[in-house]
Amino acid sequence: MWGRSARPSRGITPVTGPLVPVAPPPRPILEDLPGFCDPLEALRRVRHRRHPVLLLSGLMGHHAARFSILAWDPVLVVAIRGGEALLVGESDGRRSVQTRPARDPFALLRALAPAGAIRRTAPGVPFIGGAIGYLGYGLRRSIERLPPAPPDPLGQPDAWFGLYDRAVVFDHLERRVILVATGLGAENERQRLARAAAGLEDLRECLARSPAARAAPPASGAVARRRALLTTDRRTYLGRIARALDYIAAGDVYQVNLSHRIECAFEGDPLSLFLDLAARNPAPFAAYIDAGDFQVVSASPERLVSVVGDRARSSPIKGTRPRGDTPEEDERLASDLISSPKDRAENVMIADLVRNDLGRVCEAGSVRAETLCALESFATVHHLVTTVSGRLRPDADRIDVVRALFPGGSMTGAPKVRAMEIIDELEEEERGVYAGGIGYLSLDGGMDFNIVIRTLVCAKGIAHLRVGGGIVADSDPEREHGETLDKARALLDVLNADLANL
Repeated sequence: MWGRSARPSRGITPVTGPLVPVAPPPRPILEDLPGFCDPLEALRRVRHRRHPVLLLSGLMGHHAARFSILAWDPVLVVAIRGGEALLVGESDGRRSVQTRPARDPFALLRALAPAGAIRRTAPGVPFIGGAIGYLGYGLRRSIERLPPAPPDPLGQPDAWFGLYDRAVVFDHLERRVILVATGLGAENERQRLARAAAGLEDLRECLARSPAARAAPPASGAVARRRALLTTDRRTYLGRIARALDYIAAGDVYQVNLSHRIECAFEGDPLSLFLDLAARNPAPFAAYIDAGDFQVVSASPERLVSVVGDRARSSPIKGTRPRGDTPEEDERLASDLISSPKDRAENVMIADLVRNDLGRVCEAGSVRAETLCALESFATVHHLVTTVSGRLRPDADRIDVVRALFPGGSMTGAPKVRAMEIIDELEEEERGVYAGGIGYLSLDGGMDFNIVIRTLVCAKGIAHLRVGGGIVADSDPEREHGETLDKARALLDVLNADLANL
């Protein structure tokens, strides 16, 4: 579920530029659309607007699959890379471009979407305008002192966010479609209301567009032009696992998450990949981001962190088995995962790391495991999932929570800082969007981010994906390598690709 709204957090940072909060905070304008429409169909209808984004709860029946959020035409786009932010504003036909230092990207995010800038009037609506985008793995360097970064083969921003003054919220449980408009960027309340009304009209028109007026998706989806390639061959990856095991034996770390990259040329547009992926591999934290020069296509099953009221919640995944070809085989694989001492120990280790991270921003004694090593089954894999939550301290806000947990412990290992150092050494390239988080910062204080796994980054006709797994003392290198390929299966399927260099 792309979560519920939360109460405004403390310590609001003043904002200048395109977003000018009105005091007291204004109310959003909300309107229920008659009937219910499919978020994917709605995304098709706005595919040619500026920077469309969709946060999709695509796994119906999953406990977290309730809300989806669609937005387009942001009033401001922020791209952060190498300690500098590029801000591109577009409102009422006017465009502005500026750069500013971003030595602390998280402080910039706090200023971009300050909690409480819009009054919370609809507790059942998780997003009432705000920032939607991603936090890339490269932001770790703004949190911890680490050695120089390895080369970055893709060159995408460390973070990308659009500030959206209107959105469509889909409530899958109650079968509601809620239109939300704020009118942000107006100079006074009268202009804001007029701008919000115009925003609602645009939302209505786009969603009501007739089938003949919208672009039809390609009948066959995206088709691979060649086979997918491992950029790290099997022998090299097994050698990296062996080196990780040496570090574990020496006591440097208890666990380290190693990943490798796969790339594949493809025909068609990235949106067709997302539509196919959403159909084949529904996930509770799926996402599509059109950043212009590149697109992010995600079917993530994992939540990095959400903030609802004064409650922070994280659900790390550790432990994986493929789905079986028959019901009997599927049940056997699920039982094997549930009963595996190795997988349970690996899961508990990361859950303990998350508990410690939450303890830095939550009240003493409030952090607890809501579930421990619960089995969750998806289209191609079974997972073990633990959910940890805590009550925020009065002096901590949602940005403090993200900073405390980022990057997610399931994507690093433990202890986190030493694990990240080893990852940089062994992987020899930046991870980019992978292992970061995709999500939203609602202007009423709500927040929800996934962990970027099961994700394609599409740029210049190439689809890139990373897959990995946690290495512990009793890991079998061959099995670990095979598990990473199991995780890639759904993404390779939508690319109609097979690995050419196993």
